[in-house]
Amino acid sequence: MDKCTYCAGGPEADSTPAEYAKYGANRLAEGKLPICAEMCSTKSLLAGDGAIIAEIYKERVMKRGYGSGMWGWKTAYSDSPTG
Repeated sequence: MDKCTYCAGGPEADSTPAEYAKYGANRLAEGKLPICAEMCSTKSLLAGDGAIIAEIYKERVMKRGYGSGMWGWKTAYSDSPTG
């Protein structure tokens, strides 16, 4: 997952005092998920191994549908021009 650099550290070597002083904890180097994904209350942000993410996404699509078959789609996007 491409992400911001808030919990990814910087160009300094991982887990060094210089890195921590400039950027704070490097969650990715510590083997943790980005804090945004950890704290996402809707669980819409996914991070981690691509195969695991693909499986989670596949399960969600199978359960909820996608495109015009997605839950709530007709409520949000009715066929009439006035809503």
